[in-house]
Amino acid sequence: MADESQKRIDELKRRIRHVNLYTEYYYRIAYGYDATGIKGLCAGVAFPESQEDIVSIVLNAASLGIPLVPRGAGTGFSGGSVPADGSLVVSTEKMRRVLSFDRRIGEVEVESGIVNGELQNYLRPSGFFYPPDPASYKVSTIGGNIAENAGGPRAYKYGVTRRYVRSLKWITSDGEYLESGPGGPAAFLIGSEGTLGIIYSARLALFPIPKTRKTFLLGSSGDGNAIDIASNLLHSGFSPSVLEFIDSKTMRCVAEHMDILSIIEDRGNSSYLFLEVEGTEIETTDQQRHLNDFCERHGFLLTTAEGEEEREILWELRRSISPSLAKKGITKVNEDIALPLGKLAEAVVRIHELARDKNLDCYIFGHCGDGNLHVNIMTDRRKKLEMKRSGEFVRDLFSYVIAAGGTLSGEHGIGITKRPFLNLAFSPEELRLQEGIKNVMDPGAKLNPGKYFDKIVSAGRGWTS
Repeated sequence: MADESQKRIDELKRRIRHVNLYTEYYYRIAYGYDATGIKGLCAGVAFPESQEDIVSIVLNAASLGIPLVPRGAGTGFSGGSVPADGSLVVSTEKMRRVLSFDRRIGEVEVESGIVNGELQNYLRPSGFFYPPDPASYKVSTIGGNIAENAGGPRAYKYGVTRRYVRSLKWITSDGEYLESGPGGPAAFLIGSEGTLGIIYSARLALFPIPKTRKTFLLGSSGDGNAIDIASNLLHSGFSPSVLEFIDSKTMRCVAEHMDILSIIEDRGNSSYLFLEVEGTEIETTDQQRHLNDFCERHGFLLTTAEGEEEREILWELRRSISPSLAKKGITKVNEDIALPLGKLAEAVVRIHELARDKNLDCYIFGHCGDGNLHVNIMTDRRKKLEMKRSGEFVRDLFSYVIAAGGTLSGEHGIGITKRPFLNLAFSPEELRLQEGIKNVMDPGAKLNPGKYFDKIVSAGRGWTS
């Protein structure tokens, strides 16, 4: 079978000589995994530089029976870009141009391979920004953000990626080049994890950069749950643009990583809120006064960033959470559940109980403003029994979340890791409806095989991993 795959790739390489396509083993290894560490082995990696290149790849690969795996930067946490054996990875990293920028209406069109942070840097001198900013914004691509419907810390005020997509230019599994808005087929591509089409470019809505931003770190008192504080704070009239939760274990971990333990010393088992307000100087000053008064009345500890340098330190703290956790274990089991806002405080307590029951090391943080919590178990894949307990924890976690009215994923997608649990979230009828969408948009199952749709009907009949 491997020899046959290689023959097909070699023939494809001959047909599309104008496209860079590599079959060397080191390319196949380098593009065979994402942030989960799960590994696949593709037959080759192609680097299109235009929509014409993508069309050529799709048409010729289809005629040769080669499945395609679209890939941005490979920063995903669900195995969504891990290639099936014998497939061709289609990397968008060479397509990073800004195609147009209309300041009058606040819209930009970019190729799908542009990095989120590169787009932000391009826009900043003109006084605009693109609101979705996942923690991986310095490396993750816009195409990948669209494929996962990424959110980020600003999701509380601005929402997630779907809100900003004005239109997509994309290539179907049959090689047709289309453009459509979010009211058309493009709506299905947002969050589809590369299983329904390959995105060439996106036209995105922008916002003017706020005149002033003020950033804070609020610590609960004692063993109090900061999510309860968040609810009370919002009901008091406070209106943040960023509302993030960090549990006590996670905060200590990141403070050690950054050598800033002084920020949290003498705070015991406090959990934290990372907050930002924005607007005019008058608006942000009013919000800061409101927050100070609230904390003084209730005895909460507030750290305020004085100036841009301190603000950057607090933002670095938030974005250093994932890297800091790497010191706590060789393997990170990372799940991004979403729950109704009223269930979050209870969920944090329950999730830690589930982890203790399995004797697992658990860390929780996330975008509590839109109900998205990142649950991390730090373990070691070499410890078979501990990994078995981790798997049991994940199933218990998802069962609890679905029973509480939540979802399997807030922004990381389903990919490989969550596919076995689709039957917890959807009825057989709902799964068959989703399979119908796949059959219409990718009738030959040529795009990103082995992901969301591959076991979808079996999952509806009680299939498990």
